[in-house]
Amino acid sequence: MKKFILLFAGFAIGGSSCSLDQDPYGSAIVESQYYTTLAQCNTSTLVAYRFIDYATWWEILNFRFLSGEASSDNAWIGNTYQSTHPTYDAVAHYTLDAANDRNEAQWIDLYKSIGRFNSTIAGIQRAPIDDNSKKQFIAELKFLRAWCYFDLVRNWGGVPIVLTILSPDNHPARNTVKEVYDQVIADLQEGVAILPKKSQYPATEKFRASKGAALTLLAKTYLYIEDWPKAELAAKEVIDQGEYNLETSFATLWAYTYRNGTESIFEHQNGSSQVPALPANDFAKMLNSVADAGWGYYSATSDLENAYKSEGDSIRLQWTINRHGLPVAGDPNTPSFDGRPYPALNSHSKSARFSRKHYIPKAQRPANGLPALNDKILRFSEALLIHAEACAMQNKTTEALASLKRVRDRVNLTTNMALTGWDLINAVRKERRLEFAFEGDRLYDIRRWKDQAGKPVINSIMGPNGSFVLYNTQTSTDVWEKRNPVELQNKGFNFNPEIHALWPIPSNQIIISEGAVKQNPGYF
Repeated sequence: MKKFILLFAGFAIGGSSCSLDQDPYGSAIVESQYYTTLAQCNTSTLVAYRFIDYATWWEILNFRFLSGEASSDNAWIGNTYQSTHPTYDAVAHYTLDAANDRNEAQWIDLYKSIGRFNSTIAGIQRAPIDDNSKKQFIAELKFLRAWCYFDLVRNWGGVPIVLTILSPDNHPARNTVKEVYDQVIADLQEGVAILPKKSQYPATEKFRASKGAALTLLAKTYLYIEDWPKAELAAKEVIDQGEYNLETSFATLWAYTYRNGTESIFEHQNGSSQVPALPANDFAKMLNSVADAGWGYYSATSDLENAYKSEGDSIRLQWTINRHGLPVAGDPNTPSFDGRPYPALNSHSKSARFSRKHYIPKAQRPANGLPALNDKILRFSEALLIHAEACAMQNKTTEALASLKRVRDRVNLTTNMALTGWDLINAVRKERRLEFAFEGDRLYDIRRWKDQAGKPVINSIMGPNGSFVLYNTQTSTDVWEKRNPVELQNKGFNFNPEIHALWPIPSNQIIISEGAVKQNPGYF
């Protein structure tokens, strides 16, 4: 395995200062001494879950929110008291180039994870263990690999597909978008056929990839390629399995102690003890106010708050956004949240609003400062809204409304059962925003959605005449956002639909590939 890790590093980070002659990290093992027993193969598979996000360094992990939320109408960069993050601003404000370090860090991170999964698959394939165990372990690893490629393709379009261990001088070219999605689908279909149901895992292993997780990510993949019938069928199979259900209360999902519950389809596990070596969840600090020992990043927009208010959605509003001067839901020790609005000295925020979904009540914070809050990747409400969207896009009104209603009923919202056509489609789309804000999907939704003219929805939200830009520059009266000039109020003004449908291929990676990997249009 030592050889595998070093060889892949040549592909993923060959342009860095790392040398292939260096010893690997202390946890590395020699290939010939491993993958000889069932226990070793099981342990290797379990360890792989740690590397869904390869790094523990928050500045890499945060791309999920930098891209998925702060580059949309849901969030600002927020932290306006430090001048050390111009490359963050460049992503969210659409002024980045191909040398952007945050963009490159995520690319490297995902390929390092894929390299680990591929090397573990290769080891298990040769292992002298029973076929059923071998197939399950490999299916789990392919699910994790599929997640990484799904994230790659929705960020950068066609990317090199790497399924084996590469030598340092092997520089694969980009595959097409279709080829990447086809690979994601193939890996997930294998998981659907082989993986156990969540209920078949012991209580201590409910986090492992299951048939339901593979089906849900498969349905989501079909949604992204606009294969509505297949998205509908895959989501319906998840719904009909009976393995999952909505938590009775939306608040339950965001309890610090919530782990792999009935609504959870797939979660990234985090821990405080570091034994076993689970990463702590730095999002809990990163997405909180500086006044409350946070780092002040990714403050929610007043536009997002207004979306909740326009639906009368008080439940999800209070469990999604902590607002300056108001009580924090579920924390009696914080009757008045301090969002540090501008011009608080040395610690001000753009909007004085932060994620409640990543907040830990004061009485439950671990003494060692290492939050154990899990990251929710796939939830049952997403299966319902994938089904609702796929049905709405096929004019299956009754079916779409039924799934939409289940999600809205949970938060005491009335559903207009007379909705049809584009009114229904837009209602489902808005519901996704309200349900999944600050879970990392908003940018990708508005990129993939098309309006009635067939244009990406993001084109009407961002850009000089985008609704979000015009709201912030002409309409908004929000006292906190308007008062703070440090992060520009016209976020999104520089969006160009001819360029920003994808992020740039990192320039260092093009150099490392010796020109085999080509740049996305418009970037230099």
